[in-house]
Parts: sequence; C-alpha cells; structure tokens
Amino acid sequence: MIKRTGFIFVLLTGIAFQAISQYYYKDLVSNQQAQSEKAVLQQQKIRTIIVHSFEADKTPSEGFFCEKQISKNFRKMETYTRSYTTGKSLLTTNYNELGQLIQSTDSSEITVATSVYTYNPDGTIFTIVSNSHSADEDFNTALQEVHQYRYNDKKQPVQMLRIKNNKDSVLVDFILDANGNVTDEIEPGKNGRHYYYYYDTKNRLTDIVKFNVVLGKLLPDFTFEYDNANHVTQMVSVDEGVNRNYYTWKYIYNDGLKIIEKCFSKEGDLLGYFEYEYK
Repeated sequence: MIKRTGFIFVLLTGIAFQAISQYYYKDLVSNQQAQSEKAVLQQQKIRTIIVHSFEADKTPSEGFFCEKQISKNFRKMETYTRSYTTGKSLLTTNYNELGQLIQSTDSSEITVATSVYTYNPDGTIFTIVSNSHSADEDFNTALQEVHQYRYNDKKQPVQMLRIKNNKDSVLVDFILDANGNVTDEIEPGKNGRHYYYYYDTKNRLTDIVKFNVVLGKLLPDFTFEYDNANHVTQMVSVDEGVNRNYYTWKYIYNDGLKIIEKCFSKEGDLLGYFEYEYK
C-alpha cells in the first residue's frame, strides 16, 4: 500500500518533471488552457476554490491543505498549498486587462520561481522570462531562462530562441501540419530532444512522444482524452527511465468546472483523489 503522503507528491509534482523540454506544451498549450479555465471562473463569478484531498480508502489526506483566492477584478489569483511531503508553497498569478497571464510566482520554503510573459499585438506570446532562486544550508543557485517565440503570418509558432543565463542559446524548431498543428519540436545538438505531437480529427492534442534511446523506439510521455465539450477527461503521464512507470489522471466536470480528479497507478489501483469546492 502506498504511503499516505506519497500519492500527494505524485499529484502535486507528476506533471512538472516531464514538461521541462516540451516547450510548445508547457509554454503555449498550458497557457491557453489556463486562460480558458480562468474565463470559466470569471463567467461564473467564482472567487474561492478549496481543494480536498482523499486517500484511496476515502479518508482525508493528513496534513494537506489547498485554497485559491481570486481578486474581485479577476486579475490576481493566489493558491496556498501545504502538505507534509512538499511543505508550504504559494503560487501567485497575475493577469492583464485582456485576461492574459503576465506573471506567475511560485514560492516555497527554499525556492522562488517567477515567470514574466509578454505578448505580440495579435495576442501570441512573445517572450517568457523565468527566474528561479534556491537556497538552503548547503547551496545557493540562481537561474534565468528566456524563451522568445517566432510565428508565421498565420500566428502559428515556427521557432523559439532559448537563452540560459544570458549566454547559452539555442534555436528550437516547430514543424506544422496542414492544419497548423505543431507536429515536431526539434532541439538541435547532441543532447537535444525531438518531440512528436499527435492530434485527433478535431485537432485536439492526444499524444506527446519522444524516442527512447534505451529501448530504441518511440514512446509517449503524455496521452490525453477529451469529452464532447473538449474538457480533458484523462491524462496519462509517463516517468523518465527504463521502467517507464506511469500514472493515470481521470477528471470529472460539472457545468464546465473540474469537480473530481483521481490518480491511478500503472497497475490500475486508485492512489487518491481531489475534490474541488467552488464559492
């Protein structure tokens, strides 16, 4: 049986470790999803979200707390999370008058990470400047990464310039299909990665795949399923490494709002779940 705090760690960190190099998904797709979710909250005038966490046996997760507060003008959101495994964290997101995300700051007891977004006049993301600072008793680190996007005349991404710490730069190329969907994300160099994006007949992202050198074949990192309202109803996230362990998230919605999120192991066992309360 999985430890009580173990599934919380999976739920809170399961996506982040995979999306490091999937720039199109992390920077552009996730941004669009966040703005769509915010629009639903604003439309329904929801100002508070409380997340309740439960173990597989339906008992509340010990030591877990998560609450999001939204300002009256829906320009600022603060999400406070606390658990025995991950400690305390505060995620603050700020939006402009057009509803575009302009800054996010994620702070914990030893790490602060801030991302600042700028946009082109047509609404596409121009730059994302991310700064992170970590400090504990043994070390201090400060990192900066800039992503600068370039588009074709149809507002479709074709290239991204990545700059690390003002000196290490690389151009990442995006290949488009006939429908304008990004099908390939190519990072050059010996250690660069090539991601493949697949879509259904409605142009919804279904798979993010890369070549596994150890196993010698293409394998998915993420897969997605949708309902008729285009909500993601299932996501499978695969760990790095030889074992290829994976977790399955299933989502239930009501009136456009996610109300239940369940996490299952590779074996199909329920690890735990979240219930969302809206006010």
